[in-house]
Amino acid sequence: MLNIKKLNKAILFVKNKDFDSAEKIYSELLRENPNNDTVLSFWGLFNIKKGLFKKAEKILESAYKIKKAPSTIAGLAYTKYKIQKYDDAIILYEELFRYDKESEVIYQKIIECFRKLHMYDFANAYCQKFLASHPNSRHALSLITQSYMDIKDFKKAEEYCAKTLELYPDNPSSWINAGFLQELFYNNEEVAQECYKKAIEHKDNQGYYHLAVSLQKSGKYKEAEMNYKKALEYYPDDADTKASLGALYWTIREFKKGYEYFTEGVREKLPATLRQLNTNSEGNNLLIYCDQGLGDNIMYSRYLPYLKEKYSNIEVYTRKPLTSIFKHSFPDINFIDKDFDKLSYDSSMFLSYIPYFLNMDFEHIPAKEGYLSVNETKLEDYRNKYFQNNKLKIGLCWKSGDMAIRAAIHRTINIDYFKPLLEMKNIEFYSFQKDDIFNSLEKYPQIIDLGNEFTDFDDTAAAMKNLDLMISVDTSTIHLAGALGVKSILLLPYCNDWRWFDNTETTEWYNSVKIIKQKDRHDWYIEIDKLVKDINSLLNNI
Repeated sequence: MLNIKKLNKAILFVKNKDFDSAEKIYSELLRENPNNDTVLSFWGLFNIKKGLFKKAEKILESAYKIKKAPSTIAGLAYTKYKIQKYDDAIILYEELFRYDKESEVIYQKIIECFRKLHMYDFANAYCQKFLASHPNSRHALSLITQSYMDIKDFKKAEEYCAKTLELYPDNPSSWINAGFLQELFYNNEEVAQECYKKAIEHKDNQGYYHLAVSLQKSGKYKEAEMNYKKALEYYPDDADTKASLGALYWTIREFKKGYEYFTEGVREKLPATLRQLNTNSEGNNLLIYCDQGLGDNIMYSRYLPYLKEKYSNIEVYTRKPLTSIFKHSFPDINFIDKDFDKLSYDSSMFLSYIPYFLNMDFEHIPAKEGYLSVNETKLEDYRNKYFQNNKLKIGLCWKSGDMAIRAAIHRTINIDYFKPLLEMKNIEFYSFQKDDIFNSLEKYPQIIDLGNEFTDFDDTAAAMKNLDLMISVDTSTIHLAGALGVKSILLLPYCNDWRWFDNTETTEWYNSVKIIKQKDRHDWYIEIDKLVKDINSLLNNI
């Protein structure tokens, strides 16, 4: 028989944050009632309070199997969300609708999970359901505005943003959405900044972060720094703000100061098990965890050989698309792309942390001439299949990959800008674009599509080494080209990522990469004209 008084006493201890006393009572209750769903449910919720989400997940799953009570489902859904099992969280949140069909919170959580999974069409479908159920909800209107921006339907986003501001002029999230629209649709940073200031006026302190990002994009670094720090006053543990402030310091080449913030930001974005990485101790066995994006992994991989002097055994946990090319480029290092939890090691660090650990600042970037190698068999296969011609061979990549829209939109160029280039004679063009979601290649059938043939970067590298020139936006493709020493041109947006600093023609990272930087943030006509001139020079030298 469950002792309710004892259970209530434990709950009271939790409310008063006396976790030790609460844990003693829960231990007694579990000995007395090992299969009681109520005890298990409260025990699971207790572990959520302590931040032990993996433990909470197991406990709440046991309670859920015994009885699917609403509080258990809600706790388990939240736990799944916290450990980034978003697909499981969605199923559980949908189950909660049986108990509260009109819950705005449940709609918001499901939409957030779909956005975390980058399943933006599903998120949009749920936003429409949410709005149909709550037509004048400021949360529903705000989320559908964000959702239409996610799927790049800016006209629809603008329509809903205007409606939200009309109904809720004092709602700060509406002003943040309006700022986003000014950034992404109108390329108007000045008006965007005024919108973020409005959000701050209406007591949304997240406005400081968005204002800082926009100021940074405008090159107003001191003002951006001030607003990032203001955001951290209100949200001292916010990972995005820390990482962005770190990147700001790197942009102005403050190497060590950047690492102080950036590393903490990266750590807090990772699952709890990965936050325990120990970057301070040394030992024989070192684990490197490849944080950030694929382009970052390629860029930072140049530092791996320099760790051999300090560690006898190095294992690198990487992502599957990079495993093969890393293995034959760095044969003395072991690369793994699965079973992270089973690895044993003495010390560990993030891949992006290695330059700081080695004290190799931006004045001491190694291997600028290239450091990745290709599979010779694949190289020959691609040459025989696609590159047996006497034309100038040019690769193209015009769309950024898997990242937040705020960054991706500036790193994507409408393929129609390439039309003057594509009309040039005696050139064979090759698409290195994965996931041509805009069906750009249907417009220009003269481009040979290689993207669908690539299963990993080993394939991409083998094809790329057959080129005379690679032309790419700022994405992993340009990092691969530079790391292979392939002659390349980077089309860099006006608000470029930190790693390109204030460079407009060359980069410290890769000798083979030339930069053409965007001057007018609204279009790419000047840059394409310059590109055509460069290619004419190449044609004249054939």
